[in-house]
Amino acid sequence: MKNKLSLLGLILLIVLIPFSISDRQDDIVPEILSDTTVGFYQTTTCEISLFEFYLKNFNNSEKMYFNNNNYADVRCFGKITGMDKIGSSYMVSIGTNTSINFIIQSTIWLLLFLMIPKSKNENKFSLNRSLIIPFIFLIQYIGENQFYLKENIIHNIDLAPSNFYLLSKLIFLVLVVIVFQDIFKSRTQNVINYFPFMFLIVGTYSGMNLNIYLIVFSFLGIQSLKGKSSFKKFDIIYFLLSTFWIFNVPNNDYFFDGDKLRGFTNSSFNLTSQIFWILIFYLLCKGLIFVVKESLNFIKIENLAKSFLISGSLIVFFGFVGSNYPIFNFINYFIFGQNKRGMKEFTSIAGNTWRGFSSSAESIGEFYGLSILIIAFLIINKKNKVTNPLFLLLVPVSYGLYRSNNFAAILSLIFSIAIILVISTKVLKKNKRNVVLVSGFLIFTTFLIYILNNDYDYLSTELIYEATLHQDFYSDPNSYKSFLKVEQKMIERDLNSILYNEQNFSNASTSYVFIVNLFTQGINIPFIPNFVAFLSIISLIINRTEMWGIFIAKFNPSLLESLFGTGPLQLNKYLSEHNVRLDLPNNRLQELFLPHSSFLDILIFFGLFGLFTFLGLSAYLFMKKETNHLLKIICFYLVLNLLKSDSILYLNSFCLIFFSFSFLFFYKDMEINEK
Repeated sequence: MKNKLSLLGLILLIVLIPFSISDRQDDIVPEILSDTTVGFYQTTTCEISLFEFYLKNFNNSEKMYFNNNNYADVRCFGKITGMDKIGSSYMVSIGTNTSINFIIQSTIWLLLFLMIPKSKNENKFSLNRSLIIPFIFLIQYIGENQFYLKENIIHNIDLAPSNFYLLSKLIFLVLVVIVFQDIFKSRTQNVINYFPFMFLIVGTYSGMNLNIYLIVFSFLGIQSLKGKSSFKKFDIIYFLLSTFWIFNVPNNDYFFDGDKLRGFTNSSFNLTSQIFWILIFYLLCKGLIFVVKESLNFIKIENLAKSFLISGSLIVFFGFVGSNYPIFNFINYFIFGQNKRGMKEFTSIAGNTWRGFSSSAESIGEFYGLSILIIAFLIINKKNKVTNPLFLLLVPVSYGLYRSNNFAAILSLIFSIAIILVISTKVLKKNKRNVVLVSGFLIFTTFLIYILNNDYDYLSTELIYEATLHQDFYSDPNSYKSFLKVEQKMIERDLNSILYNEQNFSNASTSYVFIVNLFTQGINIPFIPNFVAFLSIISLIINRTEMWGIFIAKFNPSLLESLFGTGPLQLNKYLSEHNVRLDLPNNRLQELFLPHSSFLDILIFFGLFGLFTFLGLSAYLFMKKETNHLLKIICFYLVLNLLKSDSILYLNSFCLIFFSFSFLFFYKDMEINEK
């Protein structure tokens, strides 16, 4: 306990000191922030530290926010680099040079990793394989040059001995992986019991498209490659697909800054960045599998449950603090490595969704729901008495789920708990097939009732109607006239004639053309709804019609891309290639319009081959008899939410999903340890 407190104290000093340093010998002192002193801070830059300024304005009633300026010079780190007034709020710019961020944040997170308890067994890691990792990550700086040019004032990708920028990056990465060798050689088996803290310590470097966990699991992944026996069928298939992804890179200028996906997305679409992310995604998956195999006999469900509860409660706490105190909103971003700044206010978005600390209300809602689900399983199936004081942490976790307003997570949580109650009943334990049949019957009945109580023509066409509205058809300066033409065609159910127009056909995405042909085909099986109609009904039930309509309008793959995708974490082509019509206010046109379904994300990355492989593997795992009930329920819960959310685009959520399905795959007649 003393060691952990000492580590926390050291981390606090590492955070406080850089933001407290200033020249005490000059005559420059901070002033009370007001309209009359804005000019002072605009002209007096890189002289006043953040904490000097904050102490001077501690009792100031003015509304202020602190923004990080990653492009600032090294000497400006931790100091005021600018000031603006927007509306009634003051925007205070704080220098946070990207290169310095990399050093300080790495140090903080490496110290936190030391809090993971050691295990009795030690792994023998190869230093030679470890030293490959820094060179792989150096590729990213070159491949994503456009991203780093706007984030780091000293960024330089010249491959020359005089380029001390790249050389320093390489040296520091070498030091990091050497430290990893020492930290994880005796902790790998315990990592799984503490991985829920990935949702608290997000680990994305400020000003970089990089996450510390990518380095961690890539390091473990390359250590798992110990000769020809390490390569399986999966590896062969993956590298065959990689060949296609690499040779399919076109000449383009596609780029996006990552936004809330930063740290786990490819910001560019060029050969170098494509190679980097293909390699890193492969090593990431190998590293996660390595952790699973190492942890098979060491995972402790009660320790895991505690980690979920503690992490979830701290996320709610820091989200609350950050939304009420701007200085902590800034510190949260820096210490925990958030992809995106936490919410600046405690009020909800559009009156309903509050993401708080997290980048995504949907992703964190699923996390809260899973935390509650695991505790429910312990109480119901394991007969644990509700006496553990940690169970009190269910209150903030439940509150976090409520504020996230993730209806899908709440509904799937209720349904999953109902399944736990059913399979825990002695009468039904021996008739599991009947349980499956009854559950399927109830789902089908609910689906049928929904259809019967609504207009089928409306239900079956609403998705394709949304997709049609978002295509740039019948281009007219008056968008309303275009809308009326499209609407008339929908009323007449005359979609094909829209595409007879040569300009409309050229403006249509390939996925839209395919969907229309599928919907209007003459061959239909009696009593079985058209596949497009079925998707339309599903999208309406889960409130995804508009977003899936936009996806159909934007998704424009070639035949081979539709089969095999554009590569892991490669969204550039989807986001930038095909223009769509978005009748939205100007401030919303620059938003990141994601597919809002992890199934569709898989389709973009890995094509129909990847999607059907995932669905087939999921079905196989759910049908396995030799496994743990909790794991099946967790995976069932996650699959339900994957249909509606982009969770696989966030590294912590991706690891959660990967761990869950991997444990389900490797477990054979083994029970998770309770203690």
